[in-house]
Amino acid sequence: MTLLSEGAPATTADVLRSTRIISSDSHIIEPPGLWACMEGAFGDRAPRVVTDEDGDWWYVDGKKTMSFLGINAGRRFEIDSHALRTSGRFSEVTDAAYDPARYLADNERDGIWGSVIYPSQGLVLYAVPTTAVVTEAMRVYNDWIADFCASSPGRLKGIGMLNVDDIESATRELERCHRIGLAGAMISVAPPPWGSYRLPDYDRLWATAEALGMPLSLHVGTDRADPRVGDAAFRLNVKHVPPSRFVNQDYQVRISLSELIYSGVFERHPGLKIGAIEHELSWIPIFLQRLDYNYTDRPPRGPEWRRFDDPDMLPSDFFRRNIFVSFQEDPFGLRMRDVFGIDCLAWGSDYPHTESTYPRSMAILEDRLAGLAPAEIRRIVHDNAARLYGFDG
Repeated sequence: MTLLSEGAPATTADVLRSTRIISSDSHIIEPPGLWACMEGAFGDRAPRVVTDEDGDWWYVDGKKTMSFLGINAGRRFEIDSHALRTSGRFSEVTDAAYDPARYLADNERDGIWGSVIYPSQGLVLYAVPTTAVVTEAMRVYNDWIADFCASSPGRLKGIGMLNVDDIESATRELERCHRIGLAGAMISVAPPPWGSYRLPDYDRLWATAEALGMPLSLHVGTDRADPRVGDAAFRLNVKHVPPSRFVNQDYQVRISLSELIYSGVFERHPGLKIGAIEHELSWIPIFLQRLDYNYTDRPPRGPEWRRFDDPDMLPSDFFRRNIFVSFQEDPFGLRMRDVFGIDCLAWGSDYPHTESTYPRSMAILEDRLAGLAPAEIRRIVHDNAARLYGFDG
């Protein structure tokens, strides 16, 4: 990091070079032995790696879930996208994806000083409709990522995982995540219909997150398979995800955020922060317009919907106050930033996944942030994430 010359006009590149860049959405690649401690209680139902003809695959509760995502980092800039693979061997994964010292060094080469860290295989645990296995696997992961980040707690901030099949259990796990040093936690971006986030049953979880200052994240790809349906609810096939799912990946987060806002969660818990992670930005302006229109021009529907106590508050006001958004490359959303404000935005590289900006993050940021004021750039690449997650410096 270099300091800007006093009085000199600052280019976007100058501002980036003088700022400690934080990625608000990065990942690790879980090593094959991470969940071996579960085998005594769960046998081969515990997450484990099985070698198939096309690569090494994670199996959870007997279900084939995902291979290793760390094999393509940076390759999208080098080869045709159709040549990228959806499966591979763990031996192909860079050890920087699971060794904290190497992780910091690899990201430093990409211009990134600090990282908010999410799982990889952990994301698809939500797709497994078995409460006991999923809950325990998340607890084990939380311990592992806490240890990973403890080597450099000022620069690495781990995000825990919560299974809200049982809200009381999830609340206790959130409290434990805070005790072991994690900076926030994930909940499913799309709970089962009987577990909608508009329900008052979640109030203890919201209150606990608010009191502890633990942001909760709705990360793309964490739809919850309904445990009440059982095995028929497991529909994950990572080799054959229809393109429409990627094109419309903001659908689920819009549903959950609408229910949180309309049901008064943020009125009851004004300090609660909930993030839309890896959904980009361009959907937000029309989403806010529809939120307000349906509030002001349509009658309330159902017992959870009512007018807010403060007659001057609109749904979009709660979005701006309580929601944060981690984005990566959206070429259009930043142009509409006046609609939703800079203070809810945080950039993320998605390291080391296939679609990550690694190792060209600075060039991409320079392009995407061109024309923004230096103060705006700093808020997007450092200040907002530092405030949310308690980074040093």
